[in-house]
Amino acid sequence: MKQTTLCYLEHGDSYLMLHRVKKQNDANEGKWIGVGGHMEEGETPEACIRREIMEETGLVPRSLRFRGVVFFLSDRWEDEMMYLYTGEAESREVRECDEGELRWVKRREIFRLSLWEGDRIFLNYLLEDEPFFCLELHYDSSDELVSSRLRTPVILASGSPRRLELLRQIGIRPVVEPSEVDEMCDEKKPDKLVESLALMKARAVAARFSGNELIIGADTVVVSDGRILGKPASHEEAAEMIRSLQGHPHSVYTGVAVIRARDGAKRCFAEKTEVFVAPMNEEEILLYAGSEEPMDKAGGYGIQGSFAAFIEGIRGDYFNVMGLPLRKVYLALCELSDREAL
Repeated sequence: MKQTTLCYLEHGDSYLMLHRVKKQNDANEGKWIGVGGHMEEGETPEACIRREIMEETGLVPRSLRFRGVVFFLSDRWEDEMMYLYTGEAESREVRECDEGELRWVKRREIFRLSLWEGDRIFLNYLLEDEPFFCLELHYDSSDELVSSRLRTPVILASGSPRRLELLRQIGIRPVVEPSEVDEMCDEKKPDKLVESLALMKARAVAARFSGNELIIGADTVVVSDGRILGKPASHEEAAEMIRSLQGHPHSVYTGVAVIRARDGAKRCFAEKTEVFVAPMNEEEILLYAGSEEPMDKAGGYGIQGSFAAFIEGIRGDYFNVMGLPLRKVYLALCELSDREAL
């Protein structure tokens, strides 16, 4: 699924609109949209939209407001996840854009333009100053809008690609908002530790929202012979961790906190899975520890990667070892959701 950004810049009572009439083979040809574009690898949504605004208009917005996420599901085009913003422009002076013609349009006149039908829906949300929303739009092969629905916005307070992948696997498309909290906690019991850290992360991100958003915080540790193992700081430390795990069973704990932003209602829990690692020789340990695979993983390994060759078995939830006990997460989301669909 490709990821894009879109912003409607405001000045006075007008939005800056881009009439797409210059590019060949443009999927938006003839339509009026905001400014934005595709996210580059490693680029955050806000960095992307600031870059796109500068490239397309020459403007530097005074402020940006993250308004929602729109999913475009199509029978013709690649599915798309779009981060939607509004922002204040200091000036109406814009440079010439090579993708179309820029024009300031009064808000009350926008719906007279040639717009995508789905755009009319989320533009109305913007004009009515709706709280953060998550909208799904489905177009058929002839680019006709066949359905639309609001989903409960799910925010993942983690930059973990594995947790994102797991949620998408069960049909949940979260917005990624890493918490960036200092992961310090005096708790010694591993189940209480991961639950506390997950709650810290979820609360930090929940403070940025005020509506029906459901924020997921999570933390994972590995426990071997009573020692708590986090993520290795070096390849040498990764090798030490693997040496301590090989030939012995250990436990993986993942703590999860799900918070509803508007009222702070929450569900918190910790899940434990036992993992049995086969004996490994020094060459196998150094070869694995010297790769990049263990560097961002608790205990220095990933069960879903090449380390699977050394997993003799598990007792408990496999997905918990990857970083999210999916069944319990799904049930927590359902309990706190106001809508039938996540």
